Amino acid sequence: MMEEKDENPIDSQIEVLNYDMERVNEQKLINLLIEIIVTITLKELNEKSD
Repeated sequence: MMEEKDENPIDSQIEVLNYDMERVNEQKLINLLIEIIVTITLKELNEKSD
């Protein structure tokens, strides 16, 4: 029984860390997609101006 009580805070902290890591990875993906969209848009605008 004591082991379960000892593990709960650790499990809870692991869940928090996993959630945080997921959020960071989601934000990285969003940033990458934005960068791709901006790059493509700028490339198209540059080609139109030539």
